[in-house]
Amino acid sequence: MLFSLAITLATTFMAPVQNKQQQVKTQVIYVKESREPCTGVAPMECLQIKGVNDTEWSNLYTNISGFKYTPGYRYKLRVRITQIKNPPADGSSLKYTLTKVLEKKKIANAGLSAATGKKWVLVRMDNEAVTDGAIWMEFDPAQKRIHGKSGCNNMMGAYTISGNNITFSKTAGTLMACPDRDMMRRETTFMKQLGDQTFQYTVSGQTVSLLQNGNAILQFRLEEKNGNASGNTSNNNWASVSNKKWTLKMINEGVISNSGIWLQFDAAKKRFSGKGGCNNISGSYTIAGNKITFSQAMSTRMMCGDADVMHRESDFLKQLGGHTFTYVVNGETIDLQENGKPVMQFTLENNGNEAQSAASNDKQWAFIASKKWNVIKLNDATLDNSGIWLEFDTSKKRFHGKGGCNSISGGYSATGDEIKFTKGISTRMACIDADVMRRETEFLKLISDHSFRYDVAEQTLNLYKDGKIVVMFGMQDKTL
Repeated sequence: MLFSLAITLATTFMAPVQNKQQQVKTQVIYVKESREPCTGVAPMECLQIKGVNDTEWSNLYTNISGFKYTPGYRYKLRVRITQIKNPPADGSSLKYTLTKVLEKKKIANAGLSAATGKKWVLVRMDNEAVTDGAIWMEFDPAQKRIHGKSGCNNMMGAYTISGNNITFSKTAGTLMACPDRDMMRRETTFMKQLGDQTFQYTVSGQTVSLLQNGNAILQFRLEEKNGNASGNTSNNNWASVSNKKWTLKMINEGVISNSGIWLQFDAAKKRFSGKGGCNNISGSYTIAGNKITFSQAMSTRMMCGDADVMHRESDFLKQLGGHTFTYVVNGETIDLQENGKPVMQFTLENNGNEAQSAASNDKQWAFIASKKWNVIKLNDATLDNSGIWLEFDTSKKRFHGKGGCNSISGGYSATGDEIKFTKGISTRMACIDADVMRRETEFLKLISDHSFRYDVAEQTLNLYKDGKIVVMFGMQDKTL
């Protein structure tokens, strides 16, 4: 009797609990073709589900038992939903079990079409997190081209899409060596992983994964193209480029070594000057936001023996002059882009070795002192047989020569690429030709107590003021 009563009481008290644990309902749901980032106990990616009559997708923080999900397909499922007794604090209180796949529909490239309009910032490579944002890509769907940064260098290439596959080809990069060895190692790995490879892709919210044999090789975070995808290394303060020498390393996706093409910028006066490879060049520019517009560049007219150098100089001047670029100043590089595509890259010439720089400067002045320099251009006038010339004595820091009519002399000092003349003195002989006397006075007034930026071309010594050549000397061997 007592035993029977115990059984009866146990049954009475347990029955409601058992019924509650086994509450089951069947529902038809849709599963979206891509996952979305979500946060449970930790950041994760959730399936997106909604009911037949729902308009908004919601996160599913658990799996659907018996369901194998393939990104890129939208599913209509019948599922059994079971209430879980005493679920863990970090777990769902519902269990979803697949009973039937009612529909499986391919969503053709929907995710990737949207993704190619964004900037892809590398966040994971070979299961290792990448956090500095230094590696990124952008896409040009019309040309089927990619461009971006591989960490230290610019990179570019081509791509094709077929079904759920994306193939990268002809990937290449500039060849600048960076001091950070870890960055260089990672850059080499990235270019090897990406180049001439085919991947399956998945797009989940703001994440793109590239897979091979089911394993995620590369993973990217999607950002707006105008966003900062280069981490904390980007510095678009144009003033930081002023009075430095920037050497051309890439033009129109072609890497250039020892091009002889370089620019210097005067941020205060909005002027640039430099070398086109053979001739000296100069001009002006304007800055508006992250845009720079160059005027048509002026250049000297010296013909160089190397036809390739002349051809490259012509291409460079045509590409630069009269064009507007988006610029990015990133440490020791300046990138110029048009329509999101890299056009030119300049790298900062390393002047860190002061001893080497001083030795190079001494060698240059030894060359200058060994020649006679005839004025062939004064301000905007080109001169033939001007009769104006200078010679330099590097040991005494003195110059002497002719102003056209009278003998002239004075002192000078040279530091880096700047030369400063003391007040010039001359004899007092009056010459019959008034034009010669006028030009002599103009020349002495121009150089006396004035400083200039200077450079030495193959046959000329040039003095610059405000980025413009004001005096050009032609080289001549000294008369013994």
